[in-house]
Amino acid sequence: MNQVIIIGGGPAGSVMGSYLSLAGIKNIILESAIHPRPHVGESMVTSSTRVYNEIGFLPTMEKEGFPHKYGASWHDIKGTGASHIWFDEFPQEGISQPYTYHVDRGKLDLLLLKHAEKLGSEVYEGVTVKQVLFDEHGYAVGVRAKFADQEIDLPTRMIVDASGRNTLLGRQLGIKKKDPIFNQYAVHAWFENVKRGEPDTADFIHIYFLPVERGWAWQIPINDHITSMGIVAEKEVFMESKGDIEGYFYKYANSNEGLKMALSEARRINEFKQEGDYSYSMDKFVGDGFMLIGDAARFVDPIFSSGVSIALYSAKYGSQFIRQAFETGDFSEAAFKPYEMKMRAGVSVWYEFIRLYYKLLPLFTHFIQSKKYRLEVLRLLQGEVYDRKEVPVLAAMRQYIETVEKTENHLLRSKLTSIPIDDLPEFTQLSQD
Repeated sequence: MNQVIIIGGGPAGSVMGSYLSLAGIKNIILESAIHPRPHVGESMVTSSTRVYNEIGFLPTMEKEGFPHKYGASWHDIKGTGASHIWFDEFPQEGISQPYTYHVDRGKLDLLLLKHAEKLGSEVYEGVTVKQVLFDEHGYAVGVRAKFADQEIDLPTRMIVDASGRNTLLGRQLGIKKKDPIFNQYAVHAWFENVKRGEPDTADFIHIYFLPVERGWAWQIPINDHITSMGIVAEKEVFMESKGDIEGYFYKYANSNEGLKMALSEARRINEFKQEGDYSYSMDKFVGDGFMLIGDAARFVDPIFSSGVSIALYSAKYGSQFIRQAFETGDFSEAAFKPYEMKMRAGVSVWYEFIRLYYKLLPLFTHFIQSKKYRLEVLRLLQGEVYDRKEVPVLAAMRQYIETVEKTENHLLRSKLTSIPIDDLPEFTQLSQD
């Protein structure tokens, strides 16, 4: 019998396989695609390097020449100013470099999967898992997978669902819950000859505010010549384009003077792609004999590059509880529940931060420029969201919003968006209790 079957060979699955192999636990990764697979270019948060270092992957990141990311910039709509933040302003425990990375996700995912295989994971690509199998007591006991044209049942002691936004177990068990607030939609492509700005911040991630409800754009270097550019707004805004994806992209790209300038001489080198269904959660992340990690458990609007970070840390923490289960022989839901509590608490910090950010949008730069809160904001942007009982800057952001809303004729009231910030949904509570 297999010890652990991991469904999905994205960052969550590959890092889980790496941790388990390092712990001497045999595991199989079943991936439906053949890598490299197309994916959105993405920026990492600096806390991700801690995980890469623990599994011995940092040398590969350097060898492959992924662009170094030293900070982030936010641009106003008029293109007349920008606010910058450097990651090395707040030293992080266990991280010795002042930068993280921008990545071509297709390349990164392939390298991570090969790294897991090198450490001992048994990897099968082009294999689609059709369903997770349960016994009469409700324990996960295996998977039904399609190898070529044949479906085969594979028994195992433990199932890890790392199927990403396919959310295999979420759909099978009917536990997927659509986010009640976020319904964003992105249109993006890769470009050459993008004007990345001043030399000292050219390789930052750049975020541009757009004059539309919850609208923003990203600029992410993929390599020395190629830049990922994306437009994000509410799905209803996108639907108004009536299928004219290119027209939609340039309409909003031209609505920010700084973004318009960045793209003024750019040449698109691939097709526009669309991404939707941005935020959701599962009613449960664990059960008897199974665990959900990464996007298979929770997907949060990616404005702060939280996606891969959540994938990596869910694999890191999840592997610790799986190792404990093999030591004790207890694979019950109760044994894995502390993992779920830890992940929910961390992700809820991301979620609350993102929700307040969307409420503030251009006003968010007030907290970047604040001497009192700048480092606290930076700590969040670095991905340091786990094992935290209090996050003072979130309370400060709420207070700032309340003051603006309750002050009659406040000059900044029109700058706030309509996003609700009262009463967090049940699955995003900050407390671990």
